[in-house]
Amino acid sequence: MLLIANVLELNGGTTFILRVAREFYKRNQRIGVLVLVDKVNAALEQSILQYADIYYLKDFTRRIYRPLINTPLGVFAPVDFSKIATLLNAYNAHVHVMGVFGLIFIKRCLDAVEVDVRISFGIYHQNEVMFDGVPYYFARKAKELFASLPAESVVFFNEKNCSSYGAFFGNDYSTSTIVPIGIDIPTGSGAELLGRADSNRIVSIGNLYAFKSYNRHVISLLPELKKIRPDLVYDIYGTGDYEPELLALVSSLQLESSVKFRGSIGYEDIPKVLNGALAFVGSGTAILEAAALGVPAIIGIESTEQPITYGLLSDINGLSYNELDTAQSTHLIKDVLQRILGSADKWHHAAVACKAKSSLFSIERTVDGLMRLEATGMNLSSFKVMKYSNKWALCSFLICAAKQGFFGDKTFSSRREQGTLK
Repeated sequence: MLLIANVLELNGGTTFILRVAREFYKRNQRIGVLVLVDKVNAALEQSILQYADIYYLKDFTRRIYRPLINTPLGVFAPVDFSKIATLLNAYNAHVHVMGVFGLIFIKRCLDAVEVDVRISFGIYHQNEVMFDGVPYYFARKAKELFASLPAESVVFFNEKNCSSYGAFFGNDYSTSTIVPIGIDIPTGSGAELLGRADSNRIVSIGNLYAFKSYNRHVISLLPELKKIRPDLVYDIYGTGDYEPELLALVSSLQLESSVKFRGSIGYEDIPKVLNGALAFVGSGTAILEAAALGVPAIIGIESTEQPITYGLLSDINGLSYNELDTAQSTHLIKDVLQRILGSADKWHHAAVACKAKSSLFSIERTVDGLMRLEATGMNLSSFKVMKYSNKWALCSFLICAAKQGFFGDKTFSSRREQGTLK
């Protein structure tokens, strides 16, 4: 499998690549990773290189175009696609795409050279392709290209995304792959509960974006929660565009001594950060890591105006927890936190239940699904015949970038804040 990634920065996507590569390696397979944009965390790069081969788009373009590779512009640059085709064939002719730019890139490749491949597209965020109101040609074409893929090409990481995409695109995804966005489940000495019922620390880990609204909700609830436990603190690990607004909220509530912005941490530091925590609030794979380590993990539903949650990770059915689903019952985040604040027994029950639930999200199950795709037949004829103009895509991307740079128009870059669409 050749995995096409946008970047290798410090984020959930890159640490997921590390886990996938390591699991494939355990099964005597070494995957390839093609990085489109030259933004690389050196430590993560070295970790991944132990288990996978890493290639960079800049090495398949002429030197004159290499400065473009520091941005997504490089996706539209001239590329030696005969070398890309050789690369695809070296990895079982299966390419796994992690985003819209990767999809555009593989379309360009198939338009340029004759190569028989399997394409799988992973929905790593619900609004990566499911978005409205983005008028640019490259974005519209990415949606059309995705819709032309057979259901067998699409990998969903929870049931809710599968049903939402079916409704949005009017396609039947019943034959798509649904696997957890897996983590490494601790065993042996890592099997004990790492959290503590008498702790005063609530923890969140994840890049700070507006769609991760749970950060704002917990900060707003803290004055009321401190009436129960006066020394309660909220440790936020991560950085991002939403940090200034969160800082302003902290200041308005005079919570500077109770809310700490700790900055980014490495994947290997997660157990240390969660050691002795009272609770975790969040989404993504970080909530799975917290649950697996024995910390009560409260679901932070993305893009919610109200401070609501499905409860603990152990309270959900199946794999769906990130996105807002009106069919699932919700609770106030405050009520769930108060429950574990008020009773050591209830805290312990929550920690044990969350740890048990986390076993459903093992990286082994994820890789099982990806490996099955290596032998799955895929009819890509609709994808291959779809018209695509790289010239128009490049021009539209330049207009998009200019509008954002000069006028603050984030129509495309903020698409992930749209929430679940129908």
